[in-house]
Amino acid sequence: MSSQILSRSSPRARRMTAVVVVLSAVLGACSTLPQRGQVVMRDVSFPLRDFRMPSGLRVVVEQDTRAPVVAVVALVGTGGSSDPVGKEGLAHVVEHLAFRSRHAGSPSVWTRLEDVGAGQFNAFTSLDHTLYQTLAPKESLAALLKMEGQRMSAPLAGVTPEVFAVEREVVRNELRQRNETGYVGQVFSWMHAAAYPAEHPYSRPIIGTHESLTALALADAQRFARNHYRPDNITLVIAGDVDLAAVEAVLMQNLPPAWVGTGAPLAVGTRMPQVTEPPLKAASPSIPEFKASVGSPELYLSWVLPRSFDEASAIHDFVRVNLNRNLQGAMRNDGDIAGIGTQVVAGTRSSLLVVRVALTTGEHPRKSADKVLDQVHETWTQTINAGAVLGREFDFQSMRRNVITGMVLESEDLMARTVRRAELTHFMLDVRGYTRSQMALMTIDGGKVTDFAYKWLQRDRARIILVRPGESAGVSVAAPPPLPVEYSTLTAEQRITPSMLTALSAPVQTLKLDNGMEVLLAPRPGLPVVRVGAVLGGGSTYGARAGAAALADYGSFRESWFEGHASHWGLHVWDSMRRDHQRIEVSGTAGNVGNMLAMLSEQLSTTRTSLDAVKYLQEQVVPWRRAVDAHPEVRAERELMKALYGAHAYSRDATGEEMAQVTWDEVQSWIGDVYRPANTVVVIAGEFDVKTVEPLVREYLGGWKHGPATAVSVPAAPSLPEPSAKARTLVTPRPGASQGHLQLACRLPTATPEAEARYSLMAELVSAYAFNELRSQQGASYGFSASTWLARGGASHLVVEGVVDAQRMAEGAKSVQAMLSNFATNVDERELSRARTRLLARQAVSYISSEAWVQALLDARVRGFPPESLAQRPAHLQAVTSAALKQEFDGCLKRLVVGVVADEGQARTALQALSVP
Repeated sequence: MSSQILSRSSPRARRMTAVVVVLSAVLGACSTLPQRGQVVMRDVSFPLRDFRMPSGLRVVVEQDTRAPVVAVVALVGTGGSSDPVGKEGLAHVVEHLAFRSRHAGSPSVWTRLEDVGAGQFNAFTSLDHTLYQTLAPKESLAALLKMEGQRMSAPLAGVTPEVFAVEREVVRNELRQRNETGYVGQVFSWMHAAAYPAEHPYSRPIIGTHESLTALALADAQRFARNHYRPDNITLVIAGDVDLAAVEAVLMQNLPPAWVGTGAPLAVGTRMPQVTEPPLKAASPSIPEFKASVGSPELYLSWVLPRSFDEASAIHDFVRVNLNRNLQGAMRNDGDIAGIGTQVVAGTRSSLLVVRVALTTGEHPRKSADKVLDQVHETWTQTINAGAVLGREFDFQSMRRNVITGMVLESEDLMARTVRRAELTHFMLDVRGYTRSQMALMTIDGGKVTDFAYKWLQRDRARIILVRPGESAGVSVAAPPPLPVEYSTLTAEQRITPSMLTALSAPVQTLKLDNGMEVLLAPRPGLPVVRVGAVLGGGSTYGARAGAAALADYGSFRESWFEGHASHWGLHVWDSMRRDHQRIEVSGTAGNVGNMLAMLSEQLSTTRTSLDAVKYLQEQVVPWRRAVDAHPEVRAERELMKALYGAHAYSRDATGEEMAQVTWDEVQSWIGDVYRPANTVVVIAGEFDVKTVEPLVREYLGGWKHGPATAVSVPAAPSLPEPSAKARTLVTPRPGASQGHLQLACRLPTATPEAEARYSLMAELVSAYAFNELRSQQGASYGFSASTWLARGGASHLVVEGVVDAQRMAEGAKSVQAMLSNFATNVDERELSRARTRLLARQAVSYISSEAWVQALLDARVRGFPPESLAQRPAHLQAVTSAALKQEFDGCLKRLVVGVVADEGQARTALQALSVP
């Protein structure tokens, strides 16, 4: 399958069909389940238009009408590798500042994004590109394009030295903590410095260092933006519910005229450097060690690979997936290894394969690294006999199905697909790059993967670093003057679009099976994908023996495999244990929904553990849990839940010590109690015919018979604490910390669907205020947020938290305390309207995928809410009044718990600054 040119609608535009899923499929209904090895689905393609502007700007528009949403991605072909020497972090700082820019007297881009109803927006800076991404209701497309054109053409317009100084401190705080990647900001820098020679641009830190950030000035940022933010260096991709016939006029009317240009399209030169062999830094004689805010020691092994963003790099996915499958063997060979994961860092000159290894103590890092390297070698070693060859081919075909299904599942995510299309179009200079990459993925065979591994993953090519818990060095800088508050000029009525109110209006059918199980069917046509999710009441806090649930989570397994392995159909399976329930998800292509249900039924009905499994966990995992238990953040979270819930079950969080005392009988008893049909709710969402799926549900899920015909006991919400004029305070020392973690939390009354709307608006108001005050105005934090936790039985609480510069802890604590006090006496109607609109906008763009529907419906049923509460949520949000919120905030203030994780002196100072009335 390939892209096909359908017509030419203008000299500068091409209309195409983008084949998103390149996969041979078995079509039509199946009277029996697909045989092992069959990934069954229909082909999918989305219409495209490709505009090559005379200015050099390229705009690709993809039509996807599954939901009334549009994604807009702007890719700038410059990243951290373009930073001048000594000015590392500059590209990343410019990315931050671009959200602060103001054009033609308008508010900042950040405020304008909220004004046009953008439900999600973010950006990231990579090695060779910077990418801005936005999801919004389709009605906002024209306004988004106008704003994006202004931001790309003048990314620093209206940015003053004062704004620059504040945002630089935001980046400095990001450098010291975990960000959206899940890594501490400095870890990537250390890995790259260990892998690449000092003169290579990839050896330098994308996020910068404290010293390089201090050296930056606004003039540097302006010069950088002028050199790199040019139309011929930018690719714009729009995807979603777009009218392809009318989109050209929308582009011409809203993009800056100079960025459209006149005459013939500008010929753009190659964007991929000519690199024959990526360089590799000489190995260090010993493992370099660093300190950062990690829970336990972490070992990082990396290999320099060929570049990404071309057809040949499709093999990276196979290598990463295969290592993920096989490296767990290292855990069995080294008791200090507690977990392993892999990632590929993409670049145009080379890529970096990273293996992240969580250690329990880090007592022998070299030995642990050797065990991982042994397993890497074993993964690719060929044994010359017929059985081994057949076994390796079987493994490869399984992996191939897994990778291809993963590609299909990713394509359901509108933003992920749009980002990938932007990257490949920009660097390959071909709108068909996305399809070409998928075609390349389809042609890879086991021999190619093995040859690649033999060349690039040799032991002597591995570069290793060790990160231990501790505090990394920082610098002390004077706090910049705070910036004034910025307000939107639009009314709530101007910002609410029709799609915001109807995003959750979709049919959901409820089946009650004879065995007591509840099954919700949520058909979502558009892409041939189905996801099946299940929740079992109970969770990590359930049971008479603390720690039994945790060992069941780690050590349970499916005893029977009569219905096959997930790999037989490329299915993706995951599970997680929460405080109040356990969650399982199976996802794959639509034609394999029967296989999913058969496998899920077998997993639920035959899950058990063994004496050997429990013994292994107590020898391997429990020591790691003990080490993690000692981390300040873990101790602080445990103490906060105890302060909120007292003797209630939800305050329990099993420690490694408690897990060590659990017996096999207790773990098996917990499994037998929790795994019963009447304690299970299943949601099926995606592209399927209800009339076809319902009989399969009754056959496979309805055939499970076990246990009482009731769910496990639901813990009633505990009584609210008595009001107090003084907050309860908790201090967890973290000696020498350059940042402090602030948490302010309070119990909330028993949750209902109506109360959930109030609590969500409380969190949104607090998040916006804290973010603006501590990040946007003061630069004292990388991010501050609020969230609510709602559990089975109605227990709920609000938590406001963020990481703040240690020198400004008292200032931050007082700001948050004053905010809560203000909301307890006055909730401004305009602020409430804006918060409500932000929630509606976020909701409108969040329910495109079947995964989102599965998770939302499971959440509702866990909380005891009816399925229709999802569709009723917009009405509940609109019904909340400022008086009701004032009452909730007042109660929260009188039940407040304040926790601080910081250097003890700084923590005490911060708590002294609080004056709760």
